[in-house]
Amino acid sequence: MPTPLAESLTQLRVGNQKSLIDFYQRSRHLFARWAQRQHHLPPAQAHGLLQDALLDFYDQVADGRLTKMPDDVRAYLYGMAQQRLAAAVPANVPLPAAEASRRQHLLAQFNQLGPDCQQVLTYFYFNGYNLAKLGGKMGYPNPTVARLQKNSCLRKLVDLIKPPGGLRQHLDALESFADGHLPPAEQEAFELRLEQDEALADAHAAYEQLTADLRWAAGHDILRLRLQALDERMNERGTALARAESLGQQRQRRTTVWATVGVLLLLVVGATAWYFSRPSAARPARSWEAYYQPDPGPAVTTGLLHSRPLLAEALDQYQSGHYPAALHSLGRVSPANVGADTLLYLRGLILLREGQGNAAQLYFRRVGADDSTTELARRARYHLGMAYWQAKELGPALTELRAVAADSLNPYRASARRAVAAGVLEGQ
Repeated sequence: MPTPLAESLTQLRVGNQKSLIDFYQRSRHLFARWAQRQHHLPPAQAHGLLQDALLDFYDQVADGRLTKMPDDVRAYLYGMAQQRLAAAVPANVPLPAAEASRRQHLLAQFNQLGPDCQQVLTYFYFNGYNLAKLGGKMGYPNPTVARLQKNSCLRKLVDLIKPPGGLRQHLDALESFADGHLPPAEQEAFELRLEQDEALADAHAAYEQLTADLRWAAGHDILRLRLQALDERMNERGTALARAESLGQQRQRRTTVWATVGVLLLLVVGATAWYFSRPSAARPARSWEAYYQPDPGPAVTTGLLHSRPLLAEALDQYQSGHYPAALHSLGRVSPANVGADTLLYLRGLILLREGQGNAAQLYFRRVGADDSTTELARRARYHLGMAYWQAKELGPALTELRAVAADSLNPYRASARRAVAAGVLEGQ
């Protein structure tokens, strides 16, 4: 159920910026098309313009300039963006408004604080955390330490902005009063002083203005950083999808070539089968390549291109014979998305085809360490035997291939039986 407009405005005022984040994620692409069509802006500049418009919108809500949520938020934000372009307002500067200069000065000084102080002040003044929750978030041992750290950070900020009047002089007392840290009797006495002491009353008004400005500065900066982070994530996803689409187009162009190669491969397999089945007194071939049955790996489908673009890229490079590039791409694939055994198996295949039998053995031996009866473990055992053979370790090669030849469930059983029957691994 959508959030009512009035409730959305209230949520923004208490620090919930989800509606603006969701709007940016949902409308970023459409806004970029509109900005390009209406104002000839490139995508990156259009994205920055939309972020600035959303920051302006948040400022209007925080300032109290916007007291009713527009019926058409999209049209309102597009209008704010047009005003920015018409007035040539620089990026990250809100539209002219009362108190904008003072608040921009506070925002600049807030950004000069260390990250810990920024986080403490944000938690307390923007998120509204009490001292106990603030201490838990920051890892402080108790609320008293949290209060002291918060007071120290606020003093640093006051020293940077140099506010007029006696705010700095009365800051400690004003904070103790605002935090409710004074005993009840002293709290009442302080309230009485506020009514009688004009200088203290002025300092209290300045303190209230400072904390209101601080809540705005923290919220403004949080929204800016969240929009920038979301923009980076969406750019990365767009780049990955574009690369996946490019791979798909390349694969379509190679369809005819692969079909021809498939026919030739069938002819070669048929000729090889005939050669090994015919009676002959000739000495059999001794090279491991003559008996090796390659594994091309999973097919690079359109679904794989979109769901796991990095894996699709690695497989495409492997199947095209670009083994170093395939190893590099495979190293960027997360085991959480594919499976550790699958990555080990594919890395072993690539190293074997690259002629690195010794290195390939390490990966094939680790496949199926917990369960050697899986199909992937059976496949790995066959290729492990071939890796031994390639590395000229003929004894271990014969042992592994005999085990494969005796396993009726192994998809490479026929190939292993042919190599064992040829006797090329014995007596050497």
